[in-house]
Amino acid sequence: MSCVLRVSGEHLDIDVLLRGVNLIPIVAWRKGEERFLKGQFHADSGANFDVSDAEIEDVARQIADAELYLATNYNEISILVSSADVAKATLDFAVATRPEFVTQTSSFSSAFLQRVAELGLGLAVSHYPTQDDVE
Repeated sequence: MSCVLRVSGEHLDIDVLLRGVNLIPIVAWRKGEERFLKGQFHADSGANFDVSDAEIEDVARQIADAELYLATNYNEISILVSSADVAKATLDFAVATRPEFVTQTSSFSSAFLQRVAELGLGLAVSHYPTQDDVE
Protein backbone atom coordinates (compact mmCIF):
# COMPACT_ATOMS: atom_id res chain seq x y z
CA MET A 1 0.00 0.00 0.00
CA SER A 2 1.69 3.12 -1.17
CA CYS A 3 -1.20 5.56 -1.22
CA VAL A 4 -3.92 5.47 1.40
CA LEU A 5 -7.04 7.44 2.20
CA ARG A 6 -7.09 8.08 5.95
CA VAL A 7 -10.10 9.34 7.90
CA SER A 8 -10.10 9.97 11.63
CA GLY A 9 -11.71 11.89 14.44
CA GLU A 10 -11.52 12.08 18.22
CA HIS A 11 -15.26 11.45 18.61
CA LEU A 12 -15.68 9.27 15.51
CA ASP A 13 -17.57 5.98 15.85
CA ILE A 14 -15.63 4.23 13.10
CA ASP A 15 -17.83 1.12 13.19
CA VAL A 16 -20.97 3.16 12.47
CA LEU A 17 -19.19 5.11 9.73
CA LEU A 18 -17.91 1.95 8.02
CA ARG A 19 -21.38 0.37 8.03
CA GLY A 20 -22.60 3.35 6.01
CA VAL A 21 -20.19 2.95 3.08
CA ASN A 22 -19.21 0.28 0.58
CA LEU A 23 -15.47 0.72 1.13
CA ILE A 24 -13.39 -1.86 2.95
CA PRO A 25 -10.59 -0.45 5.12
CA ILE A 26 -7.17 -2.06 5.27
CA VAL A 27 -7.04 -1.11 8.94
CA ALA A 28 -9.39 0.52 11.45
CA TRP A 29 -8.61 1.71 14.95
CA ARG A 30 -10.56 2.99 17.92
CA LYS A 31 -9.73 5.70 20.43
CA GLY A 32 -7.97 4.22 23.45
CA GLU A 33 -6.77 1.06 21.67
CA GLU A 34 -3.09 0.24 21.90
CA ARG A 35 -1.11 1.33 18.86
CA PHE A 36 1.32 -0.77 16.85
CA LEU A 37 4.03 0.93 18.90
CA LYS A 38 3.52 -0.78 22.24
CA GLY A 39 2.82 1.49 25.17
CA GLN A 40 1.12 4.15 23.04
CA PHE A 41 -2.63 4.47 22.57
CA HIS A 42 -4.79 5.94 19.82
CA ALA A 43 -6.01 9.46 20.58
CA ASP A 44 -8.73 9.14 17.93
CA SER A 45 -10.63 6.57 15.87
CA GLY A 46 -10.23 6.08 12.15
CA ALA A 47 -9.48 3.91 9.16
CA ASN A 48 -7.12 3.63 6.21
CA PHE A 49 -8.28 2.62 2.74
CA ASP A 50 -5.93 1.21 0.09
CA VAL A 51 -5.83 3.60 -2.88
CA SER A 52 -2.76 2.27 -4.70
CA ASP A 53 -0.52 -0.76 -4.43
CA ALA A 54 2.18 0.76 -6.65
CA GLU A 55 5.74 0.65 -5.39
CA ILE A 56 6.79 3.71 -3.39
CA GLU A 57 9.27 4.50 -6.16
CA ASP A 58 6.42 4.75 -8.72
CA VAL A 59 4.71 8.02 -7.79
CA ALA A 60 3.23 8.46 -11.28
CA ARG A 61 1.32 5.18 -10.96
CA GLN A 62 0.22 6.07 -7.42
CA ILE A 63 -1.26 9.30 -8.75
CA ALA A 64 -2.96 7.51 -11.67
CA ASP A 65 -4.38 4.91 -9.25
CA ALA A 66 -5.57 7.70 -6.94
CA GLU A 67 -7.30 9.51 -9.81
CA LEU A 68 -9.17 6.30 -10.68
CA TYR A 69 -9.98 5.56 -7.02
CA LEU A 70 -11.41 9.04 -6.43
CA ALA A 71 -13.49 8.89 -9.61
CA THR A 72 -14.77 5.37 -8.91
CA ASN A 73 -15.53 5.96 -5.22
CA TYR A 74 -16.50 9.64 -5.29
CA ASN A 75 -19.90 9.16 -3.62
CA GLU A 76 -18.58 6.80 -0.94
CA ILE A 77 -15.69 9.14 -0.13
CA SER A 78 -18.15 12.05 0.07
CA ILE A 79 -20.15 10.11 2.66
CA LEU A 80 -17.00 9.39 4.70
CA VAL A 81 -15.75 12.97 4.63
CA SER A 82 -19.13 14.57 5.33
CA SER A 83 -19.59 12.67 8.59
CA ALA A 84 -19.76 15.27 11.37
CA ASP A 85 -17.23 13.37 13.49
CA VAL A 86 -14.55 13.03 10.79
CA ALA A 87 -11.99 15.66 11.76
CA LYS A 88 -9.30 14.68 9.23
CA ALA A 89 -9.50 13.08 5.80
CA THR A 90 -6.20 12.80 3.97
CA LEU A 91 -4.90 11.20 0.80
CA ASP A 92 -1.38 10.11 1.80
CA PHE A 93 1.22 9.16 -0.82
CA ALA A 94 4.20 7.09 0.34
CA VAL A 95 7.29 8.15 -1.61
CA ALA A 96 10.80 6.71 -1.51
CA THR A 97 13.57 9.11 -0.66
CA ARG A 98 16.26 9.27 -3.29
CA PRO A 99 19.56 10.05 -1.59
CA GLU A 100 21.37 10.40 -4.90
CA PHE A 101 19.27 13.49 -5.73
CA VAL A 102 19.54 16.89 -4.09
CA THR A 103 15.84 17.60 -4.55
CA GLN A 104 12.71 15.53 -4.96
CA THR A 105 9.57 16.72 -6.69
CA SER A 106 6.17 15.06 -6.76
CA SER A 107 3.83 16.89 -9.13
CA PHE A 108 0.05 16.79 -9.09
CA SER A 109 -2.13 18.12 -11.91
CA SER A 110 -4.54 20.95 -11.20
CA ALA A 111 -7.44 18.67 -12.22
CA PHE A 112 -6.35 16.09 -9.64
CA LEU A 113 -5.94 18.72 -6.93
CA GLN A 114 -9.37 20.12 -7.78
CA ARG A 115 -10.92 16.65 -7.34
CA VAL A 116 -9.12 16.24 -4.02
CA ALA A 117 -10.37 19.67 -2.89
CA GLU A 118 -13.95 18.97 -4.06
CA LEU A 119 -13.99 15.94 -1.79
CA GLY A 120 -12.64 17.94 1.14
CA LEU A 121 -9.49 15.85 1.38
CA GLY A 122 -6.09 16.92 2.56
CA LEU A 123 -3.01 15.82 0.65
CA ALA A 124 0.15 14.40 2.22
CA VAL A 125 3.39 13.08 0.77
CA SER A 126 5.20 10.88 3.29
CA HIS A 127 8.86 10.20 2.51
CA TYR A 128 10.39 6.86 3.47
CA PRO A 129 13.99 5.71 3.22
CA THR A 130 14.64 2.89 0.79
CA GLN A 131 16.78 -0.11 1.62
CA ASP A 132 19.67 1.70 -0.11
CA ASP A 133 19.29 4.57 2.38
CA VAL A 134 19.63 2.23 5.33
CA GLU A 135 22.86 0.51 4.23
